[in-house]
Amino acid sequence: MAASGVKDVEDEVFVLVTGANSGLGYSICCRLVDEFLTSRQNDTRSLTVVFTTRSTRKGNDTLQCLQSHLRTSAREPSAAARVTFVPENVDLCNLLSVRALSRRLNKNFAKLDAIVLNAGIGGWTGLNWPVAIWGVLTDLVHSVSWPTYKIAPAGLVTDNQTTSLADKEPRLGTIFCANVFGHYMLAHNVMPLLHRSGSPNGPGRVIWVSSLEATAKQLDINDLQGLRTLGPYESSKALTDVLSLTSNLPSTTPWVKSFYSTDSDTSDANPTTTSSPPNTYVSHPGICGTGILPLSPPLFYAMLVAFWLARLLGSPWHTMSTYMGACAPVWLALSTQSVLDAAETPYQRQGGGRAKWGSSTTISGVNKPASTELEGWGYGGIIGPAVVDEDRYRRRKRGMVDLTREKKEQFEDLGRECWRRMEELRKQWDELLDMEEASAGVKE
Repeated sequence: MAASGVKDVEDEVFVLVTGANSGLGYSICCRLVDEFLTSRQNDTRSLTVVFTTRSTRKGNDTLQCLQSHLRTSAREPSAAARVTFVPENVDLCNLLSVRALSRRLNKNFAKLDAIVLNAGIGGWTGLNWPVAIWGVLTDLVHSVSWPTYKIAPAGLVTDNQTTSLADKEPRLGTIFCANVFGHYMLAHNVMPLLHRSGSPNGPGRVIWVSSLEATAKQLDINDLQGLRTLGPYESSKALTDVLSLTSNLPSTTPWVKSFYSTDSDTSDANPTTTSSPPNTYVSHPGICGTGILPLSPPLFYAMLVAFWLARLLGSPWHTMSTYMGACAPVWLALSTQSVLDAAETPYQRQGGGRAKWGSSTTISGVNKPASTELEGWGYGGIIGPAVVDEDRYRRRKRGMVDLTREKKEQFEDLGRECWRRMEELRKQWDELLDMEEASAGVKE
């Protein structure tokens, strides 16, 4: 729908989901539809799901699957008519492709209520099998929740982003660009659309999809792109945690405000809509079976059996299916702002802040979002023991200790430095891409 369309966008919800051709991204799209239709059975509001894949063929295949799911999920044709799917292509490791998608979105849509930044790559080449087998046999729950046996190479970089300025380009880590920086650039570029969100859910939302296993210890501020680490995926997910959880702190305000900023000409293109700064949240899918880790079919199903056993042994995070893993990001995307504020109020009331929301499950398979304890941030940034009963009684990662004031200050300092460096990197690349497009004759 074009930004100048006649439909009242106040009655429409627009959600962008990246990486939707399979796995978690596809399930997020399906669950968006199911929960939207279930929670809004008696109103006329509509949902538009804009999803990205890396090619037109994958986009068309995904579109057919989503339309089939909609026909099955909707109880009557009038309900199905309230949902629209829009496929888009983007390569997050190609910043010019990210720019092209951003322009199409800004041109063709009146607003975005939420963007779910899900796409990414693991970069693993295999497993350390002796360590993996020993861990599963002797310490199952911990081993399949916070694995230390995945093997990944260091130093992977993207192809050149430009042709005329290739000799001036800084290195850009492949995993960093796919999981963080491509999304970061995309989110900034569509800020005009996020600023126009308001009704029915509240301010626009930037929703990062992280990982249960990410911790701030895996992030080296002097290796922000994870080029020197053998855990570039974990480093990238730790960076998304730090950026999200510190996004509303006074110490990060100058750089967050710059990230949220919009071009004045673009942001005023639709003066009839409201403008309010978006909110940034972070989620994770728990532990579910996806194709991000290269495994043969027998090993994949063996992995699912291990996940099921871990759930039986009391793990709250083994959602197993990607549909259940989609619980937390969909909750963050579709809930009204009052619901999200109420969920974080217990933490903020005790001097905390944002929480990391994960998809959790009970032994019987009851699925719901849950706050996740994070090293350096605890539960929602609360110093000392957990203050929410569900957090207090949830199984913890072995070795976790209550958050101290010193550790929290270190986390906030890390967040401030991450935001500063990310904004500097964004502006550096924006200048390079501007020059590249000028030399190629690309017009806004």
